[in-house]
Amino acid sequence: MADKRTAFDPAVHGFGFPNAFHDDLLTLPNGMKISTAGRCGGMAYLSLDLFHSGAPAPRWGAGLYAPKRVPPDENWLADVIRGRLFDSFKVLSAATFITWSMHPDGALGPLKGVARWTSQDELPQVVRAVDEGRPVPLGLVVARSIGAIGKNHQVVAHGYARTGDVTSLLITDSNSPGQEVTLTPVKGGWKASNGPTWRGFFVQDYKPRKPTVLTRAPADPARAIGPGSVVVLSHVWTGMTLHADRTPWSYDGCPLGTRVTAVRSTATDDECWAVEAGTAGRVRLRHVATGSYLGSPRGSRSPVTGQQGVRVGSTPNEWRVEVDGTWTAGARVRLVHAETGAALHSHLHADERTTGGQQEVTGFAGRDDNDWWTVLEAR
Repeated sequence: MADKRTAFDPAVHGFGFPNAFHDDLLTLPNGMKISTAGRCGGMAYLSLDLFHSGAPAPRWGAGLYAPKRVPPDENWLADVIRGRLFDSFKVLSAATFITWSMHPDGALGPLKGVARWTSQDELPQVVRAVDEGRPVPLGLVVARSIGAIGKNHQVVAHGYARTGDVTSLLITDSNSPGQEVTLTPVKGGWKASNGPTWRGFFVQDYKPRKPTVLTRAPADPARAIGPGSVVVLSHVWTGMTLHADRTPWSYDGCPLGTRVTAVRSTATDDECWAVEAGTAGRVRLRHVATGSYLGSPRGSRSPVTGQQGVRVGSTPNEWRVEVDGTWTAGARVRLVHAETGAALHSHLHADERTTGGQQEVTGFAGRDDNDWWTVLEAR
């Protein structure tokens, strides 16, 4: 067997959670809903965007988004993937999903049919792209009617394998996170090593879009985190990274300290926090760039939302780590201020003027999904 691959790697550029989204795209005049059982096109296009930017995907897995296993609607990453999904439907070649779903496998008059279109027209395009080092998005077709069009699928072809005169494709399929899937010709279609048999495939049009690159060194999800670790913390809901700088930060009830906010950009030293041992299993978080400690003074009120303030200062505050099981880089955690019981919290809001255009970080007495953080990098 002779294999040839591009530099695209499903374990690096693919996402760590499965394609378990659901979208109702439109309702036909007869009331029938056209739905997609996922956002495969969005995941494929965004993976390619990251590849072309020379960046990996964050290694966030399904456990981060329990119980649904994927980022919920209005989560920042779910919205980006959904946007790229719709981009994948707007390209000219997306019409092939409709035409192929209405045509038989064999020839129909002068038309080749799905089987020959795939083997004679599309397969050579994929081989040529791989030979040039270009991974390409594929539309996989299984539907035989317009009503079943949502059962079709989108993946990334990143290589091929040849055994004799048989060419199989190597694909990254969002239904099988982190795995290389083989697409092999069989009687009646193309058999995927992760289960389905597809009638055929075609190369989709694709134009790279510059993605938000949060990290170029994502943490191994299994890596244990504790005293001695240096981490970059990402806010699960908004994708913002916990940040501190040297901007003086003083407001009602808050002694002079240094500003703490959340930003969405590639991680730098301003987003690095050293985990130090506290008492009774608690931790202290020391900002590496300034040497100051993350704190949340009792009685302080943040400028935008009026919640308990957060800043860095010279006093080592302790934080309780709330996590299901062991704290690993792939886990979601709540960081609860030991003295006041407030959870480290952030959320999008309309007025960011008082935080210099950056997202406010606060201490929150209640509990909701805006309290979840995860490790983006571990150094």
